[in-house]
Amino acid sequence: MAEGTYSDLLLRIKALAGVSDFTETELTFLNSLVNRRASAAYESTNYWPRYLVVGEKRTISTPTVTAAAIEAGNTYTILTVGTTNFVSIGASANTVGKVFVATATPSPAGTGTATLSTNIVPFTQAGKSTIDTFLRIHKTYQPFYLYSAPELEYYVTYEGAYLVGDTAPSTNTYVTYKKVADAAYTSASTNIPGEWFNYLAHATFADFLRQDGQNEKAVLEENIAKGILDDQLQKTDVSRATGMIGHRISTHNSRSFRR
Repeated sequence: MAEGTYSDLLLRIKALAGVSDFTETELTFLNSLVNRRASAAYESTNYWPRYLVVGEKRTISTPTVTAAAIEAGNTYTILTVGTTNFVSIGASANTVGKVFVATATPSPAGTGTATLSTNIVPFTQAGKSTIDTFLRIHKTYQPFYLYSAPELEYYVTYEGAYLVGDTAPSTNTYVTYKKVADAAYTSASTNIPGEWFNYLAHATFADFLRQDGQNEKAVLEENIAKGILDDQLQKTDVSRATGMIGHRISTHNSRSFRR
């Protein structure tokens, strides 16, 4: 995907302003405006192709707990037996790997450990991008290639996505999600999305004009920026990927539920 540099973006803004350079104070202010507008562009849709990850394998959270931390009603898998009598609290055997629903906290607790089955898909996982927005969660590999792939219901909290009604839970799911945005852009940045470049230039210039009290000119630039962003959003909406991945999602283009 095309990307631009911050230096090129600044040159474009200078051209719009008709100046050869800005003061250091103005440059700092412009940087803040650029990042404000970049955040707005990022938030305008969940389906920017560069931030969209489709059907990625994600591990369901299974934190390790000591025997003393086991609570009745939760599902656990024995990790180490130690001196804990797991049979006394619902396990069919004191065997590593045995899955059971705890009936109580063991007493005495002993030195055993277990993993708690949380049914949570966390936002973060080592070696993978951080999730900003969960879009869909499936149980099987290549969910959009396999039309019969079972889809899981979920709700999101600060911990991640809680899977609901999964009658045959596994240790993995396949998540379609929006990645967390890039870090704030600086004068050294070379990764400004090409699809945002013209929008950022005109929108930042509009903000600069507004701050300078040139409201009429600011409105004109704002309308240009809005038209540019709307055009990019429409291209994203009508793409085949969005039509398949977000077939039940209200989109910018149609604002109707796709079936």
